[in-house]
Amino acid sequence: MRKYVFIIFSLFALNISAASVIRQAKEALKKKQNLEQTAKNLLAEAAKEETSHDDRVECYVLAAECSQKLYEAQNLKLYLKQKYDTVAFYSNILDIFRRLEKADSIEEWPDEKGRVRLKNRKSSRDVLLPFRPNLLNGGKWFFRKNQMKEAFNYLDEYVRNGSHPIFERDKLLQNDTLMPSTAYLAVVAANSSQNADGVIRNAPLAMKAGQKNYLIQEYLSRAFKAKSDTTKWLSSLYDGLRDYTFHGYFFSHLVDYYLDCQNTDRALEITDSVISVADTVPLFWYGRSLVLLKQGRDREAIDACDSCLYFSPDHVDALYNKGVASLNLAVIYAEQACNDPTNPQCIRDQEIIRSLYNLAKLPMERVRALEPDKPQRWAPPLYRIYLNLNMGKQFDEIDQILHKQ
Repeated sequence: MRKYVFIIFSLFALNISAASVIRQAKEALKKKQNLEQTAKNLLAEAAKEETSHDDRVECYVLAAECSQKLYEAQNLKLYLKQKYDTVAFYSNILDIFRRLEKADSIEEWPDEKGRVRLKNRKSSRDVLLPFRPNLLNGGKWFFRKNQMKEAFNYLDEYVRNGSHPIFERDKLLQNDTLMPSTAYLAVVAANSSQNADGVIRNAPLAMKAGQKNYLIQEYLSRAFKAKSDTTKWLSSLYDGLRDYTFHGYFFSHLVDYYLDCQNTDRALEITDSVISVADTVPLFWYGRSLVLLKQGRDREAIDACDSCLYFSPDHVDALYNKGVASLNLAVIYAEQACNDPTNPQCIRDQEIIRSLYNLAKLPMERVRALEPDKPQRWAPPLYRIYLNLNMGKQFDEIDQILHKQ
């Protein structure tokens, strides 16, 4: 009997605890005092497992009222042209949305008696709808401040509550023309703050804004990569290459992926497919030269480099590839050349070898001129070139550079 009395007393005490917090909150709201701490107490009570269904709902509703009172205090200062806290002004709006949405989500679940009563949905809608413009203004304010993580919270909330049951009758997804452009800003903010889920969630609607869709597609690809979803990442790269061929991100990452997988045939297919529709883009020719180098097709790689350099004479990576391919040809030819000085073929072979080293020399020296701060890139090939061309002065200079590395 004592055991049952204790249990009944405990349950009664728990109810008293929630009732006490709720009562104190109502008093604080009436007096407009200690509202921040009151909201914390309400949220802490709502988080307890033993708090009843209805009390949990009321805690969130009252916490939202605390935020509303705090917002009104800042808004009054703004109206009177007094100094006010901009961050608090906007953060209280965000809290109102999140707390009333939380209350609504709890109400959607059956209570202890199996009942579903949405008694706060209409009043929540009436409270929240006028705040939506300032919710968006808050996102834009943080966006301009380059506080992208905070900006995303507001922009994402604006987009997400457009489909919330609270606003079902308002059909915001159809009627609010600002939704796509807000989703676009949300994607940019999410990408800047490394929020992959935020990018993925907002990208489809952001595409409808028609603002730099190639960037939205790129951010979507980055998001899938960040989540290690290789299937969706590759699919997004192919979609991007198809729809935004001239945006080099998709081409570069697809080629790099297949090169990393040692699938040079597929990489070459991609380069050939884009060149067939856009043969004036230096990046595509450079990509082709890179793949051909991997396949050991040095002469074809040189031709691809020349095509790239025709459209972009100082494309440093194409210059480097041309130098490397020419150097490869010189080394290979030297290995097969005649070594008999009495044979006339030996002289001809040496002339060919010298011409190949000279062919490597010009682009590699240009690489050095364009990237003087990267000797680890151009110094080793120039060392070999100058050695084989008997260019003593230049060889000594490169030798000293290499010894400093």
